[in-house]
Amino acid sequence: MKNKSGKIIFLIPLLLILSGSVYSQTKKELEQRKQKTEENIKLTNRLLEQTEKTKSAGLNKLLIIKKRISLREQLINRISDQIKYIENEIDIKNSTITTLEIEIKQLKEEYAKMIYFAYKNRNNYDRLMLVLAADDFNQAYRRMKYFQQYSKYRKKQAEKIVISQKNLEYEIEQLKEQKSEKIKLLANKEREKAHLGSERIKENSEINRLKRKESELKKKIRENQRIMQQLKNAIAELIAREAKANKTYKTLSANEEMISQGFKSSKGKLKWPIDNGIVLEEFGEHPHPVIKGVKIKNEGIDIGTTKDAKVKSIYEGEIKSVFAVPGANMAVIIRHGHFLSLYSNIVNVRVRPGDKVTEGYYIGDVYFTDNDEGSVLHLGIYEERNALNPQSWLRR
Repeated sequence: MKNKSGKIIFLIPLLLILSGSVYSQTKKELEQRKQKTEENIKLTNRLLEQTEKTKSAGLNKLLIIKKRISLREQLINRISDQIKYIENEIDIKNSTITTLEIEIKQLKEEYAKMIYFAYKNRNNYDRLMLVLAADDFNQAYRRMKYFQQYSKYRKKQAEKIVISQKNLEYEIEQLKEQKSEKIKLLANKEREKAHLGSERIKENSEINRLKRKESELKKKIRENQRIMQQLKNAIAELIAREAKANKTYKTLSANEEMISQGFKSSKGKLKWPIDNGIVLEEFGEHPHPVIKGVKIKNEGIDIGTTKDAKVKSIYEGEIKSVFAVPGANMAVIIRHGHFLSLYSNIVNVRVRPGDKVTEGYYIGDVYFTDNDEGSVLHLGIYEERNALNPQSWLRR
């Protein structure tokens, strides 16, 4: 009984410390994800405020609303993850409390037996006579040590009971806090569900309003296709010029090759071109948000941002082209060895062809307009002529 209970009492505080450490780390990660989603929702609120100041607000406003709905769903999932984690911790706490209660009961029963034994042998004269009645000195010494060790053991048992009782009280208090936190998260989840319902109503209202402007939307689609084609042509022309000048990817210098390899190894870790932004249009082909049967193709991503947002290079490289795009202001192409990054809808450009730039170099500002467009940066990433999904390359 002594060894068994002693091991359990020793292990329980250690397990509590270790589980507490893991819990705090995991809980922190979940909370950080939730907070990041909440920050992005606040950003969409600011973007909507910008678009709602004009009566001509249209497709861009709808894209922001859709993004906010997506973020709201994400937030609800984040809260659900936290609730599940806390429920699991509550189960663990209940199990720990049950174990401690059983352990305390066993310790108390054992201690009670020891007290009873001590009561029956409480006479110091009897103990002395037992020692003196020994057959030899060694036996007398062993009997004397037994009484001393038994007394110490009884004291340790009492201390174990106190420690276990304190651990139990601590676990019960932690359990109360977790249950309280779960109640708050459940209330938060219900509030977000209510917000989500309102968002969907607003989305449907905006879609119905835009359907009455179908001709304008189709004109906008054609305009965007023209801009996208012009950007694509600019990449092709740049590569053709470099090939003609014998400056293809096959003849990169050692430094350019190093930059190229660095860019390639940075996939998923590249810095965003702006400090605060929301991806409104993703890479690839996808259905038009309003007009049925119509698909739109994006060779990059469109990032909605706030007024006066600064555009920065996503990686070190060389400015290869700065040119005007009717309907999309200025565009900048930066070469990173075998790779190219393209930034369009920029004003106040601060670079020119031939400039060497570092990661995070300030190259211009996102154009802002009071109409439906607001502030939107187009970002493209290419491996020579092959368009890549920027979201796969930028850090999450």
